[in-house]
Amino acid sequence: IVKESLLDKEQDLPSMLDYVKLIKRDSNLNTPPVFPIYAAGLVFQWLKKQGGVKQMQQQNEAKTALLYDMLDNSKLFLGTAHAPDRSLTNVPFTTGSKELDEKFITQAEANGLKNIRGHVLVGGMRASMYNAFPIEGVEALVDFMKAFERKERPIYAATLK
Repeated sequence: IVKESLLDKEQDLPSMLDYVKLIKRDSNLNTPPVFPIYAAGLVFQWLKKQGGVKQMQQQNEAKTALLYDMLDNSKLFLGTAHAPDRSLTNVPFTTGSKELDEKFITQAEANGLKNIRGHVLVGGMRASMYNAFPIEGVEALVDFMKAFERKERPIYAATLK
């Protein structure tokens, strides 16, 4: 429903907002991206059920605090992002040894910790903790890192001497 007198005016609008163009094409100027709109709607509903954006922010901060605390206090693992630049979503880290990183990645995979390998250009490891990733997954990673450190650090330290 459009006031026809408005259709006579020249408009500087994107095509999908230009009623004159839409009417000339019988409202078929373009097809909206239906599936992404549907998927976004599902995500928004899920976010509301989780308590909204503020609650998700608190959950994400708790997840990353757990992992960054492990990295900050580790004698084997090192977080590679400077503290002011740290991400709530992706946490890169390394042992400082490509061989030990590879051993960690292999053992993590065998223990159900998937996709821990770091970016192809950077190496090391990377924990991705998107909104839907549960804190239990971070706890499992931290527990595994602590066990790996207890076992491997004495061996690694001896090779540095």
